[in-house]
This record gives sequence, C-alpha cells and structure tokens, in this order.
Amino acid sequence: MEPAKASSAVILTRDRDGDTEIFMGQRHERATFASTFVFPGGLLNPEDTSAHHHCSGLNHTEVNERLSLASGGLDYYSAALRELFEETCVLLATNSDGSWITEKAEGRTSLAEIRKNLVMGNLAWSELLHSWGIKLAIDHLHYVGYWETPLALKARFSTRFFLTDLPPGQDPEHDGDELVDSRWLKPAEALKLHECGEIELPFPHMKHLEILASLPTPNARRDWARNRWREPVIKIRPWLIKENDERRFLLPGEPDYPDYA
Repeated sequence: MEPAKASSAVILTRDRDGDTEIFMGQRHERATFASTFVFPGGLLNPEDTSAHHHCSGLNHTEVNERLSLASGGLDYYSAALRELFEETCVLLATNSDGSWITEKAEGRTSLAEIRKNLVMGNLAWSELLHSWGIKLAIDHLHYVGYWETPLALKARFSTRFFLTDLPPGQDPEHDGDELVDSRWLKPAEALKLHECGEIELPFPHMKHLEILASLPTPNARRDWARNRWREPVIKIRPWLIKENDERRFLLPGEPDYPDYA
C-alpha cells in the first residue's frame, strides 16, 4: 500500500452579518472527490520548499512545533497558500512595508494574470514571491486539523487543514479548472445543503464545518483557530465500513473502530 500523499487545505473565511462565511469550491467531475464542495487545497510539491525564506511571522521551529514535525513544516504552509492562490486568486501575503498585497496594487500585473502564468508553468512559485519582494503571511494561517484518507480507499491523502481570514482588497474567484463553481456559505448553511443533497461534502470538510457552526461569533472562531494547535492537533484517520450498500465512517474512539486502523 502506497503512503498517503501530503497535502494542505485552506478554510477561507469572512465576516458577514455577524456570522462567519466559508469559501467553498466545487471540484470538477473528473477530479478526486469529483463534484464535491471543498476548501481550496492540493498536494505539496518541491517548489514549496524553495519558498521557505519568503515566509513571514513564524520560523521553522515554531511551525514544526505546531504541526508536531521534526522538519518540513513550512512546506505545508507554502503549499496551502500556493494552492489557495492557484484555485481562488487570493494571495495571503504582504509587501516589504507590512501592508497587505491587494488586487489593485499600483504598478503591478494583476493577480489574475500572475495566477495564470503560475498555473501554466510560466512562472515558478518562488520566482513570483522573489520578483514581487513579498512575504507569505503564514502567521495569519492557523493550523486547525489533520486528516488522513481511510486505508480502504485507493486515492489517499494526508491533509493538514488551515484557517485564515480573507485579506483586505481581494475577492476569491474559482479558477474554472480545479474548481468549476464556488459559493460563500455559512457553516450551518453548508451542512444543511449537504444533508438535503444539494451539495456533497467530503467527510473531513463536514466535520470542520460542524465545529465552525458551533462557534457563536466570528471572534470565537478566530480564538479557536489561533489556539487549536495547542491541544495539540492529532491525526484522524477514519475507518470505512459499508452498511446496506451505504458507506459510513468510524472515528478513533468510537465503537468498532479497529485497533489496527
């Protein structure tokens, strides 16, 4: 059995009418998790390592502590923000003076054009960060979850989930390739749409939305996200069973969850 592939996902949030909304994108019908509504994200790649010195706000030691890793933690942060940019055109980064990068920054190519070149392979991730002289604001990227695909599934991923607020001066838009549709949804709203069959959510996304739906205010959500890593975050690998031709996931600690899972 091949090991699960390392990946990152970003729960992109904004405040609206005293509540939290989540940016959800729909995967295309030929993709893994076809047609489901997901948080932006994807696999780590070698470019993420080359972007370490463009990360700001947390150092190697702090990041590895939060992710309970001996090394390589910055790869997950870099991948999270690279995938967020590729799939939504949101770049969580600051200028050299500490101000936020915005879509309307004077004297720069538009974020949409930069994203296009990055996705097409005409521009490397580290080259983009170097040429703009900017820093990835990883201290605004909060580590909140760690899920691994059940052993019974062929396509397996080991995914670190992060949460961040939408930076000022930017508006997400799905790329039309990896994500073919998108919506801003309140957590409870997304869960209701999933329950009635209007949208489909992967199991880890549903569990994160349940937590967010239980938090009464945007500030409560921010406090939870900032401090979640202190618990610490433990990897969750559900066990997949079939009952009456329907799939059901068991979580560690639940009855019938096997010791060897």
